[in-house]
Amino acid sequence: MSDPRYAEETALDWDRFVRTWWDRGPVVFRGLGEPAYPPDAVLRAVARARPTPEEREQRVRFVLDGRQLTQLQPWLPGPGDADFDAYARRVRQRAGAPCDYALIVNTLHRHGYGVWDAGRRFFHGLWERVGVPGSGAISTLFHGNYERTPVGVHKDRFATFLFVLQGRKRMRFWSQRPWTEAVATRVDYAQYLDASFAIDMAPGDVLYWPSDYYHVGETAGDGHATSVNVGIPRHEHRLAYDLDGMMSLLPPATAPDGGSAAASMFAAPGDGLPPAMAAALDDVRSQLRADRLRSGMLALHLQLLTGAGFAPPPPLASTPMPADGDGLRLRDARFPIAWVRDDGGALCGACGHVRRVEDPGDALAGLLRRLNAGDTVAAGEARDAWPQAGPLLQWLLSARALTVVP
Repeated sequence: MSDPRYAEETALDWDRFVRTWWDRGPVVFRGLGEPAYPPDAVLRAVARARPTPEEREQRVRFVLDGRQLTQLQPWLPGPGDADFDAYARRVRQRAGAPCDYALIVNTLHRHGYGVWDAGRRFFHGLWERVGVPGSGAISTLFHGNYERTPVGVHKDRFATFLFVLQGRKRMRFWSQRPWTEAVATRVDYAQYLDASFAIDMAPGDVLYWPSDYYHVGETAGDGHATSVNVGIPRHEHRLAYDLDGMMSLLPPATAPDGGSAAASMFAAPGDGLPPAMAAALDDVRSQLRADRLRSGMLALHLQLLTGAGFAPPPPLASTPMPADGDGLRLRDARFPIAWVRDDGGALCGACGHVRRVEDPGDALAGLLRRLNAGDTVAAGEARDAWPQAGPLLQWLLSARALTVVP
């Protein structure tokens, strides 16, 4: 007998989805075939995801028997792990005894083109109907044989799609917060099970739930499970998210004359601020000039628009300058190149990357119109007509927006 608290479907139709379930209730799509996220591409992306000292949010977490480890390197997937099964065997061997473990990788799409491309292809139909998310979607890997998600029962500001790649997965839900205490999460939730409902999934299944559901992930069965979650921001969006993304895309600013390195905080203030504080204030003013903020916002818009909602994109590929005889064509008509004029130049966006072109005249618009229309452009011909075309075409190839054809 079906549970009235969620729906089950065997095919995904975006029109029906938006009309029936978007922001309304959970639905699981059974047996859609091969997972939208290829497991081998996911494993390669995970192997590239390594924590860095300067990151503000922990990108990679590994939890062993309920304890989050700080020395991650020996426990992370590497080149010697042929697949997630091989990785799971190595984790158990290293632990030396039966263990529960969880590997969680945030912003997975930034670490591999295969993962990023899978996301934009799957969600293209949804974005056509509801719009590209304003602050970008997030993607997260969950892998392991853990009893429950380490953070416990919680609610996100994201609507979520869950893709099961391997093993069996169970998600448990509450339509409202099951406890009355003023806490955001609950690790021990056994006393609230009666108010919950659970959905079990197998590889090829895709689950969606709105952002206002409390939930926790569980591994169903004895083995390990691998899934990718994609979160789409719906509530509690703060300007800080936009500012973070925009500031990373601002054009370089000219440092104030003299700089602040030699200034002393203890110098006599005279009629104004101490030199170090005055230099710092000048630096902030230069960062926040209206023209630079506008450029940063335009760049952020192009990044999200051409990246199909997934930002930041994976790194540019290493691509040689196209030869004169190479024909270049848009790789996928669903994902055109975008551009906008900006302060005497132009910003060009392709596959989530943004590049500034100085003094493009009408040549840039003409070239991109041809490419977006599906024309094949000869690299040598484009360079003869516009000298800046060579570096731009090489960049578009590196961004994977173009492909070389005979």
